[in-house]
Amino acid sequence: MSVNDHKSPTINDIAEVAGVSSITVSRVFTAPEKVKAKTRDKILQIADEMGYVPNVFAQNIKTTQSPIIGIVADDTFNQSYSYVIQELCKLAETKGYSVMIFTTRGERESEAKAINTLVGYKAAGIVLSVIRDSDDYDVSHLKVLQNSRTQLIQFDRQFDATLPAVFVNDQRAGELIASVVNEKGYRNVLIIGGQQDSRITQRRINSFCQQVASEVQVTRLYADYRYDRAKEIIASHFSANEAQYDAIIGINGAISLAARNIATRWRLQKADFLSIDDIPNAEDYGFHYCCVVHDYKQWATIVAENLIAAIEERPWQQRTMINGFLKNHR
Repeated sequence: MSVNDHKSPTINDIAEVAGVSSITVSRVFTAPEKVKAKTRDKILQIADEMGYVPNVFAQNIKTTQSPIIGIVADDTFNQSYSYVIQELCKLAETKGYSVMIFTTRGERESEAKAINTLVGYKAAGIVLSVIRDSDDYDVSHLKVLQNSRTQLIQFDRQFDATLPAVFVNDQRAGELIASVVNEKGYRNVLIIGGQQDSRITQRRINSFCQQVASEVQVTRLYADYRYDRAKEIIASHFSANEAQYDAIIGINGAISLAARNIATRWRLQKADFLSIDDIPNAEDYGFHYCCVVHDYKQWATIVAENLIAAIEERPWQQRTMINGFLKNHR
């Protein structure tokens, strides 16, 4: 007999065993202060013995908010996203919240479904990194948030620069990488971004190009924020071009890792690698490189603490910009 053949216990089943009404059992899980302690303890013990799991969704139909926090992100391969998930889960648990994680895989339909699900569950808060941060991205599916009590914090990518967010100082990141290129005297540089219409990509690349020395020849390559797709585009570039770069720059960790792997395959050992954001676990494999890093733990903590404060209606900082710093710069 399979697990699915067993009927899950209901409130009525518990009421029958406890010798009370189903309303009393329901109150134990929705308004326990209204039930006498002795009766409440008896019902909870029976529920535990029967393996009863309360229907959180049903309980929240009549309430304005549920103890749920949602994380909606394009790709959890991104190291900064992993830190946010870990930190938010840790803090949320201590505050009595449960965390639901949605990976949208770059699909607008998945993003819309995730948001609708969380709003339908009356989630207390959402951390959202939209799949595209371009000017022409259709965000009509996010209007449902305007009519809900769900608190929102944009993480990294933003669809609205006036709404709450925790994000990177992209201009500073570009300037710091440019300062390394100028100091090292590189003359032929490839800088690889995400999609060409991405605001983050354009801010980082434009800032780099504005600050780099005039004699540096800069080649721009627009790829993708997702590792697998970025790897394909970078490989195609190297197969179609014979240019020998003395420095290759990725504007985030996943892109930099893809570039490193492809360059190794093409035996471009003479090129130095630079990155905005860490390449995940690179030093564990003996790969040391200069990069602009952002304190992921700080970033994640700010997101988590601000969202919880917003939910609990305490003072919080609605917009926070994280400044990067150089690592492994010699």
